[in-house]
Amino acid sequence: MSRLWVLVSLLFFHPTVNATPSAQGWRWYNEPKPVEIAPPSQKPQQPTVTVTQSRSPSKPLNATQQMQWFHRYMNEVKTQAVLNPTLDNVLAFMRINHFIDGKTTDFGMMWKQALLADPQLSYTVKHPTQSLAKKTQNAQLNARREAAVHALAEQGYGLFFVYKGKDPLNQQLAASVQSFAHQYGINLLGITLDNTPIKAIEHNKDNRGKIKVDAQPALLLVNPTTGNIKPLAYGFISQEELLGRFLNVATQFTPDF
Repeated sequence: MSRLWVLVSLLFFHPTVNATPSAQGWRWYNEPKPVEIAPPSQKPQQPTVTVTQSRSPSKPLNATQQMQWFHRYMNEVKTQAVLNPTLDNVLAFMRINHFIDGKTTDFGMMWKQALLADPQLSYTVKHPTQSLAKKTQNAQLNARREAAVHALAEQGYGLFFVYKGKDPLNQQLAASVQSFAHQYGINLLGITLDNTPIKAIEHNKDNRGKIKVDAQPALLLVNPTTGNIKPLAYGFISQEELLGRFLNVATQFTPDF
């Protein structure tokens, strides 16, 4: 309880507190000339995309130019098949689609081979998709989140819940926030913006213009000793999300992927 009353003293005896300046940058409310291509003289079984410039036969097209040529060729064949659906025209378009399917399959298989060649590129190495492995990883992540809450509490941080007591959503969130505070052992002080305390919050004070927030409801991490304020969440938030926010703050928003 001693920390709780220090939180109270910070609110009413510290100079006007504004959550926005210490937000540290995060606010929760807050082409060359066209190349002339000589069309193929015969209809191949599968279209080829390796072509050369008609003006400079010895200079092959680069990959981007080949793809641009292929798209033009494919659109032309497709348009011919739609406007003049003869057997030859439809077959030509079907062969192009067959060619694309083959290339897609080849790319997919090579992608799998590449992941084995360099496993660090594989998402599943750090984020397994199998249910048993995901369960284990989720348990590890939750443990890290809970440890972040305890660590911040040990550093002297508490929670300000800034709300409007007459708002139904604020009232609903209040019970969840108070339950969270009890479960993880962090002090909580409710700050009402409309002079209407919510009974689900055990300790409430009128704002009296002390706290300025970008949106409400707002959850702020407050260290009475240092006067440091860290915005934690704005708007309705689940307990699981709130745990994640503690880990974000504790790790300085270091990405985990």
